[in-house]
Amino acid sequence: MRQAMKILCANRNRIILFLVCVFLLGSSGLIACTRPVPAPPPTPSPTPPPSTTPSPTPAPAPTPGPTSTPPLTEEWSADGIIKVREYHGSNNYGDYTIHWRSDEQYIYVGMTAKTDGWVAMALQPGSRMKDADMVFGFVSNGETAVFDLFSTGDFGPHPPDTELGGTNDILEFAGSEQTGFTTIEFKRKLISGDRYDNPLSKGTNKIIWSYGPVDDLSHKHTDRGYGVINL
Repeated sequence: MRQAMKILCANRNRIILFLVCVFLLGSSGLIACTRPVPAPPPTPSPTPPPSTTPSPTPAPAPTPGPTSTPPLTEEWSADGIIKVREYHGSNNYGDYTIHWRSDEQYIYVGMTAKTDGWVAMALQPGSRMKDADMVFGFVSNGETAVFDLFSTGDFGPHPPDTELGGTNDILEFAGSEQTGFTTIEFKRKLISGDRYDNPLSKGTNKIIWSYGPVDDLSHKHTDRGYGVINL
């Protein structure tokens, strides 16, 4: 009987020890399962380095250079034909156009108007027509006539320089009539020395332009006006 009790007690102790072990193992697992796992700290986003490239500076607008006179590619000739680049400058006044070029000694002029009559220009330093140095020209029966005149009054008369004691200073001239237009070209000195020729100078020179319907200088103009030529 005593032996049986010892065996029973030993078995009971084993059972209790077994239960304690089971309990302890279960508690450890529960603690291990429920313990929060700390999240890793967030990785900060990399800060981009500051830009070291400066913004492009807009290029300044180009400064226009001085406008130059196109080179003359045509030699002047008294032939009654206005050729491309034969003259340095020109001005148009309705049905009348004047062209010019100059060098250190001479002026070369081409006048064209919508007429079958005379064409004229005058260097005008005074009031109206008074003291105007005039050049008239026309083409009649294929022949060109050009006159060096001077106006003695506001409305004329304008006799030839030679009748006033001066000289005819038109050195070369020619003319043509084509498709209803008359063209007169002439050459004279910038400063002729004749008291009835007004000198031309660098810069702006005032003129009177005009044209008439017939080949007669005494016939009144069809149209006239004031203008300039710039040497």
